[in-house]
Order: sequence, then structure tokens, then C-alpha cells
Amino acid sequence: MSEQPSMPPQAPTVRLYYIEVSRFRRLAQTRVQIDKETTVLVGANNSGKTSILIALRNFLATTGQVFGAFDISLDQWPALRALGEEWEKLTEAPATAAGDVAKWEGQLTALLASMPTLDLWFDAQSGAYNLVAPFITSLNWSEGAVGIRLRLEPASSVEELQKLAWRYREARQPVKNLKKEAHAWPADLIDYWLRYPADLGSVLIYKLDPAHAPTANPPAVAPQTLTPQAAPVDRTKLSKLLRVDFVAAQRGLGTEEAETRSTAGAHRVGLFSNQLLKYARQHLNVATTGQCHQPDLVAAIATAQLELDARIKVALTPSIEDVKKLGYPTLHDPQEIHFRTRIQTGDLLDHSTAVQYRIDGQQADVYLPEYSIGLGYQNLQSLSYQLVSFRDARLKPAEGSPAAVHIVLVEEPEAHLHVQVQRIFPRRAAELISPVAPEHAHLSSQLVISTHASHLAHAENFDRLRYVRRIAAAAGGMPSSDVIDLATAFGTDKETRTFAERYFRVQHTDLLFADAAIFVEGAAERMLVPLFIERDFHDLDKRYISFLDLGGRHAHRLRPLVERLGIPTVVITDVDPVEVTKDANGKTVRKAAAIVDPNLLECGNDTLNGWHPKQKELHLLAEPKEADLVWSNGSGGRVRFAWQVPVPKGGPWPSSFEDSLILTNIDWFRSIKQQKIQKLAESDVPPPKLVGPLRVAVETVVAQPDLAALGEDLHRMLRKDFAKAEFAAIMFERISLDDKLACPAYIADALAWLDKELAPSKKGPE
Repeated sequence: MSEQPSMPPQAPTVRLYYIEVSRFRRLAQTRVQIDKETTVLVGANNSGKTSILIALRNFLATTGQVFGAFDISLDQWPALRALGEEWEKLTEAPATAAGDVAKWEGQLTALLASMPTLDLWFDAQSGAYNLVAPFITSLNWSEGAVGIRLRLEPASSVEELQKLAWRYREARQPVKNLKKEAHAWPADLIDYWLRYPADLGSVLIYKLDPAHAPTANPPAVAPQTLTPQAAPVDRTKLSKLLRVDFVAAQRGLGTEEAETRSTAGAHRVGLFSNQLLKYARQHLNVATTGQCHQPDLVAAIATAQLELDARIKVALTPSIEDVKKLGYPTLHDPQEIHFRTRIQTGDLLDHSTAVQYRIDGQQADVYLPEYSIGLGYQNLQSLSYQLVSFRDARLKPAEGSPAAVHIVLVEEPEAHLHVQVQRIFPRRAAELISPVAPEHAHLSSQLVISTHASHLAHAENFDRLRYVRRIAAAAGGMPSSDVIDLATAFGTDKETRTFAERYFRVQHTDLLFADAAIFVEGAAERMLVPLFIERDFHDLDKRYISFLDLGGRHAHRLRPLVERLGIPTVVITDVDPVEVTKDANGKTVRKAAAIVDPNLLECGNDTLNGWHPKQKELHLLAEPKEADLVWSNGSGGRVRFAWQVPVPKGGPWPSSFEDSLILTNIDWFRSIKQQKIQKLAESDVPPPKLVGPLRVAVETVVAQPDLAALGEDLHRMLRKDFAKAEFAAIMFERISLDDKLACPAYIADALAWLDKELAPSKKGPE
């Protein structure tokens, strides 16, 4: 009985599960969980998203020196400079002199402890044993975590360290007594590496103990320490397990495309043409074996070459006969000249019109070159073709089998991509890099994207989003970054998480990319608060602030996310006074009421009751202290709450933005009736027309001179058919015309707080 062929596995046997980057740029110690399909890195500018991608690219690069001195985290520079100062004291080459070996071993340990590292943690099934065997630390391994560390090493032994120390000493010796202000090279060891990056050495690979993996129980909180006896693993073993490809942000579009040149000349070649040309040279040039072998193409090119040879001979024979008139060839010279062409498919596509587009099916002879079509279309084609090329190169390696795990890194693909394309890009890109043949089902393909586009980020659920958060420098320290897995932000609260995902997707909020966030109660605040910021807070106006029109009373629904993001946040909400009574059946009834006697009322706002300051008794909110206004998570995340307070102090207590705005600017509203707006004396701007909600507000203010009674009248006015949106639009117009309308104090104070949070230089001593 014949043996049945084995069926290919139905799922990948190994995949990348976690990465940990240490001491690389601002990534002092950063752990990222990698999704089995698509991971999307989000965060504000300069948070470290691109650094994560570049760390992966640099550590896994197979050729060339890709590291520089600036890749070493700033907090490691003092220790490295101290080493350089020790080396400056050398008086003779340490390799030829008897020295303290223990001292050099200590310096080697200190040097390596300051170097960038990348830890890769794979989740491997038993079927992947042959792939992960070089990295297994126990003979009892059956499946599970497999860890690999890649470390940049300027020296891997005492002998190498001594040679490096002497080279630095020789470079430093002529200038070490000069003043620092002279900036003579090298000023220190970092400066030395800036000119000689090759002396940063190479990347070596080590095994890691899965007992200290992020997946262990309990999970390791920090990367494990290698022992001095740890032996490196042959790097070629990793290439069989992992392949990494990188797509940099597309910045060479539009007018810059004219600077793109092919290898054959100075003509212009578009983005898609470049990708097509590269693919053709890799996969379509004539070869008798391997990935470039295309039998049909070989036959077609042979036929073309034969015909071309004959036609070239006919064309050139007359000129060759003229050469014979000079006596060449003689009897002993070669007697016949022939012509042989050599056609390479890739070279046939190396020109500016290799790729053309037909306008429509009716005009068969009308074509346009690639660079004349839309930028978005060019970029989409280029990205797509790059991804396809990566997949084919992985499946058709020069030798051996395809890498078991393929990681494709894409930096900010949204450049020049239309919004509609941004929404579908992660899903389509994942499909393009994934093999579809059944015999490749055991291969893993994983996509990692960094983005600033809310449409792209919100196309994925929170399971795949990783928020890269900036961490401000502590006293005497350096700024750094960490990564928050948004999949865990809401814990087991599926209802709140579903609400947040849908809200983000529908509203396209930019919260995940902002420097700060402001939650507002309604449309009026959403319209006017940015205008007050533009007019009164010029530094704050320059910041990237996300406004969320969620209703301040509902802000608590995003509390888990806000607390995890840790960005400065202001929650502007209403105090929502309610009167608690009993109905005829003895059931408790809470009814909205004007604030006449706050001792008899409660705060009905869920955010103020459940998040902060957790005060139900209304009278306790009249004169809040700093601790009542600011919530802190103890690790830098702070939220400032703002609600209505009496205007002025001891005066009527408004319960909404509108009546607070009116009471704050009561003189302005009273002056309108007599057409005595202050602005009229200074310009030709006409006073507002007394129509709609403005007329209602003005008449209410003028009719009631008593402030306490006016507060109750405004409460009743707002709860009738008062057009709040139209009122806000009128106020927006008047403020835009420079009318002297002040921002309510409870909002202005919160904005001043946010201004200081984002500009630490404005903070006083703490």
C-alpha cells in the first residue's frame, strides 16, 4: 500500500508574538505585542512609532552598517562617555601590555549593558521544532515561547574591547587638552562613533530563557539579563525563521518625482514603474534555473534576439564594407563580423513610458504616461506592488525554503492615499503579503503599520491598536516612550469597549494622535471653546488638541481609555442639578431643577459622581479645591474637570454653558437693547440683530434686574424651545467680529490649566 502524502498544516506553526526594544533612541524599554495578522502603531508626533519600525529593520538587516551613535538612547551616554574618559588615560596599547583582566571584563560588561537590544519572542508549535531548535534553551521543550535577543556589540571580547579603546585613545589624544568650546573631534566616545559608525560593531544573536518571557506566568516585567558566558548563535539560523521587509513613508511624490532616476539614464520613472522594474530584474530576467526561470519567456526572448540579430546585420553591413576599404581584415585576421544581442527583460522596462494607461476602451490609441495620473493612484499602485514583490521574494528565495515568519513594516502609508483607501488599506495589505497556496498554509505573514491617519487606525478594532505614549523626562532624566495595548484598556467591559470602537469609527476622532484632549458637553461648547482658545490662549492654539463632542456627562464611558493614554485631558461638563423627591408610590424621582438652594439638590452628572470628584451633594461643588478639579493616575496622566460655579462668587449658579455665558457677559446682553455695544464706538461693525434665541436671551436679561431671580428665569428659558445651536452660531459670529464676550471662568480656568500642562516652562515650582 502506497504511503499517503502528508497534508500541509492548516495554521502557521510559528509566529512573532512580542518584541522588546531596549536602549534604542527614545525606546528605553518598550514591549509591543504583535497581532497574528495586523498591528497598527498609533500615537502623537515624536512618540516613537517610527523608531519601533526602524529598530526592527536595523537589527534584522543582513548587509551594511545601519546603526549610528544617535541610535543609542540618550540616558546611556553618560556611562559611555565615562568609559571613553577611562580609555583616554591609556599610555600604551592594552593588547600588548600586561593589565588587569578583571577591569577590562568589567568595562566590557558596562559597554554591552549600554547597547541597544531587540528581543523577539515567538509562539511556536511542535511542528516548528526544526526552525526554532537553534534557539531552544531546554531539551524538554515541546512548544510555546522561543526567545531571541539581538544586541549591538562594539566589542564581544576583552581583546576586541582593548583594540577599540586604543583606537579611540589615538583619535582623542591630539585634542583632549583643548577647550570643549573648540568642538575638536572627537569630543567624546559618542562623537567618535558619529564619524566611525563601523566601530559600533555588529549585531549578535543569543538565546533567551522562556521562563522569563512576556508570556510566562507571571509575565516578566523587564528584559532578562544575559550572562557573560552566553554564546552567540549563527545568524544564518535566524534567516530560515524570519524575514523582514520595510516600506518607508512615501515622500517622493508630485514635483519631487522628477528627481527619481533609473539606472539607465536621466529620464523620469514613476513609483509604480520603479517597483515593476525591480520586480522584473528579480523575477523575469532570463535564467535557466531558480526563481527567474520562465520557459515561455526564454523562448520568446530567443526568437526576438534571432530576428533582431539579423536586422542589425542588414542595417550595419554597409558601414562594415566601408571599413574593409582600409585593408581590414587581412588574410590572418577574423574574416566575418557578426552581431549578437542580449535582451534582459528588466532593461526593456527601464524607461519613462514603460507603464502607460489607456483613458477608456473606446480610444484604443490614447495612452498617458504613469506620472500624469493622480498621486493617490500612483502611491496605491506602488505600495501594492511592493507588498506583492515582498511576498514573491519570500516564497522564491535564492536558496532553501521560504522563511516561516514574514514581517512587513509599513511606515505611514496614508501619504497621498485617499480616505476611502485608508479605510481598507490594512485589510488589503494583509491579503497581499499572505500566500494563498495550500502548501504555504503553515507560513505566517504579519503586517506592522505606523500611522497618523484616524481613518486607517479606526478601520481596525482595538485588539490591533498599539498606542505609543510619550513619557516626559523625570528630574535629571531623558524623555522616553512606552506602548499601551489598547486591547486591554477596557478590561472585561465589552459594552464600553464596543461603544468606544463604534464612536471612534463613526466620528473619526483624532484622540489617538493628539497632544491633549478636551471633552465638551454639547454643540455650543464644541463650536465656541476652540474660538476662545484661538483668541485667548495663543500657545495652546498651536498644540494638537482633540475635541470630543461626547457630552461631558458621558465622558466616563471613555474613562479607561483616557486613563491609559495618559495625555492631559479637560472634561467640560454640566453640573446637572436634580431635586430628589418621592412619587405617589414611594419611588425616588430625580427631576432637573434651578439652583436656588444647593443644599437641597444633588449633582446628577454621572462623570462627576462616578469618576471625579465623586461628590453627589451639590453644595460641595460650589467652590472646588484643586484636588476636586484634577484627577491623577500617579504616573503622569492628569485629567482636569470643569463644571459651572456661581457667577460671580456668591451670585446665581448656572447649570449649563449657555446661562453661564450669559451671566458672565451680562453687561454685553443688557447693552444690546440700547444699541450701545462697546465695539460700535471703535469700528463700523453693526450690532447683532435681535432675532431668534438672541432676542429671547436679551429680553430675559433686561426684564429681570435681580441676579438671583435672573438665574431662575434663565433656567426656565433654556428648558423651553430655546435654539441652542442657533444661539451658539450667533455668539460665534459676534466673537469672530471681536465683540467683548468673555469665556466663562470655569472653562477659562480649565484651559489655563491645560496650557500649563502642555508647556512645562509655565509651571511654577511643585
